Amino acid sequence: MYLGVFDMNQRLEKTRKVLKEKQHLKQLIEEDIRDLEKDVRAIEEMLDSYAIKSVH
Repeated sequence: MYLGVFDMNQRLEKTRKVLKEKQHLKQLIEEDIRDLEKDVRAIEEMLDSYAIKSVH
């Protein structure tokens, strides 16, 4: 019985570690998405500026 409890504690530890790693990866992905959205907005502004200049 004690062996089963020990195995469960190990499994719980591993699960917590994996969860922490996945949460960290999620944060990195969210940062990447924000950076990409910022880049897209900058490109759109440049294109809008170029379009306005080419009209005049």
